[in-house]
Amino acid sequence: MKKDRTYPRRGLHGELVHEVGVRILRGELEPGDSLAGEWDEQDVSRTVVREAVKVLAAKGLISSRPKTGTHVRERHYWHMLDPDVLAWRLEAERSDDFYVAVLETRRVIEPAVAALAATRASEAEIAELEATFARMAESAASDIEAYIDADIRFHEVILEACRNELLTHLGSTLREAFRATFTRTQGIAVQTLSLHEDVLEGIRNGDPDAAEAATLSLIETTAASLGTAPRR
Repeated sequence: MKKDRTYPRRGLHGELVHEVGVRILRGELEPGDSLAGEWDEQDVSRTVVREAVKVLAAKGLISSRPKTGTHVRERHYWHMLDPDVLAWRLEAERSDDFYVAVLETRRVIEPAVAALAATRASEAEIAELEATFARMAESAASDIEAYIDADIRFHEVILEACRNELLTHLGSTLREAFRATFTRTQGIAVQTLSLHEDVLEGIRNGDPDAAEAATLSLIETTAASLGTAPRR
């Protein structure tokens, strides 16, 4: 889970994938738009264009067919949980709706994951969770980037400790979305330390109910700081 799972931006094809991906997410290239002119404007080889088309098509953003060419697909085809699509959406439209969606996803996943981790975490995972929390406590008031990195790792360890590969993979996929939320709520880092400690305590004591409740409390505190509420 520590690996960067996004498509590398380096190189001509990486830059092209990023540029076109962001333009699609921003709405500058709309569903149905042809990309023929877009490719013509780029000073790149056909090989680079073919690689970019392959990557963007795999993410559901475009379709490429003989005779009809390459076009932007309708939004409902886009792979919204793809790490690149998430990152491009953040770059293109970091709106309140996005954060509400992230928080709703966290409400569904994280409390249950923490409950599972409380019954399945190994001694080594609990030790790493304790060490990660210690890094959070050390950096909360002085180094927000270090705090966010430790905060993300804290949640990753819990996902690993739940012993469910599907949930672990989903959490890894949402890593960039979580980072965006944590970055936006960095002002309450000190305030949420005790809540993270409650989550740690529930898992360390093997108490799934306590771990679940503490995690939900942490998420609701984050939601309150963003001024968002569950959709009705």
